[in-house]
Amino acid sequence: MSILNTREEILFLMRGFFATPIITVLGKSGVIDQMLKGEFRLQDIKSVENVEIFEYTIKYLVQIGLLRSGRKSEYYEMTILGEKILSRYGSFVLLHSYRSFMDNLDSMLFDKNSQIPKCDRLENVIGSGLTNGRKFFPEAIKMLDCIELGTIVDIGCGDGYFLSKVIEKFPEVDVVASDLSEIAINQTVLNLNAIDNSLNITTILGDAYDVKKWSAELLNKNTNIKEEIVISIWYVVHEVSQGKPERIIEFFKEIYKFLPKAQLIIGEITRINDKLLSRNRNHSLMAEFQFFHDISKQGVLSWEEYQLILKNIPYSLKAEKLFDPILDDVKVIPTGFIWHLSPK
Repeated sequence: MSILNTREEILFLMRGFFATPIITVLGKSGVIDQMLKGEFRLQDIKSVENVEIFEYTIKYLVQIGLLRSGRKSEYYEMTILGEKILSRYGSFVLLHSYRSFMDNLDSMLFDKNSQIPKCDRLENVIGSGLTNGRKFFPEAIKMLDCIELGTIVDIGCGDGYFLSKVIEKFPEVDVVASDLSEIAINQTVLNLNAIDNSLNITTILGDAYDVKKWSAELLNKNTNIKEEIVISIWYVVHEVSQGKPERIIEFFKEIYKFLPKAQLIIGEITRINDKLLSRNRNHSLMAEFQFFHDISKQGVLSWEEYQLILKNIPYSLKAEKLFDPILDDVKVIPTGFIWHLSPK
């Protein structure tokens, strides 16, 4: 049994207050991407206006072991640890998108008239795209290799990063991007046009749970839609579930009713119980994600509830990829997963 080092635990908890916003800002602005290329001087980062503040920021990253002085005077470079951490800055951006919850926690707790804040949608979109692009999306693309892909319909398209990966692998595919957020739709179109401005992108702004409405709009806007439809649904289930698996069973049945031949790619996170998270607190951020999702009334479902859903929907599980599993006695509980579902 490991010995608890209280001082290390306190430092671990406090450091994120500084490190997360710093890494988020440097990541969003493209500075980290420049630093990852190799040795750099402060003046090499042309986008920085206040060099003095930038110098203090770089020194802080040196002091916590992510950067070090380079081989030449005035130069800096990544440490091995820094390269591993800073190359994954999308995870920090995603977490930082919920900062308004923490900034307003005092009023939420002690002011009965306080409103529940919203996350920074653009940061959330960017962070999700970067994180999933590294971890989840490559596995989903492998699943698409086994499908005769004609049309990809991305429900909850975020910044379009998944669609960009699909286009890269399947350049002839028809693209449909749907999201509840106009910011996400606009970012998707912008990003996809940057890849190929000749793309014919269909967009649908609306609620994913209203399958009748978006499926009708899909068919109306695409009179010549290719029959081999794949619907990808990234982190939408927990947004619409209200914590009720029966709601998601109905959701999948509605998709089957209106688009009976479509295959599904589902990406989701799972709820982990308190005791299990406590035992794995140094290995998982699910405590933080569950906190934000609970406050914003999003219903993250447990792995057991997903198994119940799978037994009660008109789809067969064709492929499955589990992420960051936690051992609960003899059971393996994933904190995230991808399913390829095919209509029965």
